[in-house]
Amino acid sequence: MTTFITGGTSSIGRVLVKELASSGETVRVLARSSSNRTGLELPGVDFVSGDVTDKDAVHRGMEDCERVCHLAAVVGQHVSESEWWSVNRDGSRNVLQAAHDLGVKSMVQVSSISVLGSTAPGEIADETRPIDPTKHLNMYQKTKFAADQVAREYAGKGLRVMIVYPGFGYGYSWASSHPSMQETTLLRLAVNKPVAILGTGKNKLCPTYYNDTVQGIRLAFEHGKAGDDYILCGETLTFVEIWDRIAKVLHKAPPRRRIPAGLIRFVMQASIKLTGKSVVPSEIIEMIDMNWDFCADKAKRDIGWRPHTFLDGIAETWAAYQAGSPKG
Repeated sequence: MTTFITGGTSSIGRVLVKELASSGETVRVLARSSSNRTGLELPGVDFVSGDVTDKDAVHRGMEDCERVCHLAAVVGQHVSESEWWSVNRDGSRNVLQAAHDLGVKSMVQVSSISVLGSTAPGEIADETRPIDPTKHLNMYQKTKFAADQVAREYAGKGLRVMIVYPGFGYGYSWASSHPSMQETTLLRLAVNKPVAILGTGKNKLCPTYYNDTVQGIRLAFEHGKAGDDYILCGETLTFVEIWDRIAKVLHKAPPRRRIPAGLIRFVMQASIKLTGKSVVPSEIIEMIDMNWDFCADKAKRDIGWRPHTFLDGIAETWAAYQAGSPKG
C-alpha cells in the first residue's frame, strides 16, 4: 500500500507519516525544498519536490498510489488573499483532480472544526448542522470551506473522498506555521513561564490529540463513505478544565489569573495598526471568544473512531517530551 500525502511536514502530517512508515507502508510526501523534514526521512518514506499549486508535481507524486491524504494548507496570518485561495482552494482542486484522473482508491481531505463555525451557548453540533459561510471570520475558514465544497464536487464525480474535521490539535509534534496548543499551555507551565486563562475561561473547546486525528484518517481510508464527513472532536472542555488537567499531569497548580478577551483584542488591533501584522493569531480569538461544542458520535459509530480523553492524551504528550526523543 502506497499513500501520497500533502502537508506531511505539518503537525498532523508528521504523526501520520511516522505511523504509516512504522507499520511498513510506503509513503510518498509532497514537500517544498524549504520544508523541515527532520525526523521524517525514514525507511519507506520518499519525498517529491513541489507543492499543491504545481499540478505536474502533484500528478507525478501521486502516480501508482492507492491512497491520498490531503493536509496541505496555508494556516499563517501574513500571506496575501490570493495565496490563501491559490493554495487552499485551487491547490485542493489540483490534488482532487489528480486523484480522480489516476483512479485513487481512497482519499481523505483534512479540514478543520473551525470551518463548521462556532456553536451557540448550550448547543452541541454534529455533521447534520448546515455550515453558514456568512459567519466565517477569516481567510482560513473561507478558503478551507471552499476546498471542502470542491471535494464534495469530486465525490459526485465518483472519487471516493471523505472529509474529516479535527478539533484544536495538540500532541507530540510540531509545525513552524503557528504555536500549538501544547506549546502555549503544557510546555509553558512545565517550565514555570507565565500562564493565564484567556477570556472568561467558560467557553467550550474541543481539543483533539494528533494521534487520534491520524487514527481517524486511517479509519476513514478503510471505512469511510464517499462524500461523507466526519467530525474528529475530542471531549469538549472549558479552558479552566483544560488547565486543570494539564496541571494534574504536571503536578502543579493550575493558573487562576485571567486576561480579558477585550484586552487581547485591543493588543491584536493595535499591533495590526502599528506594524500591519497581528501579534495574536486569529485562532486565539476564536478559541477565547466562542464555543466549539461538537459531537463525534458519527465517527465513532460509522468508522470505529476511539479518541483518548484529554487527560490521557496530554499525559502521553508530556511523557513523549520527557523521553527526549527527536522532535516530533
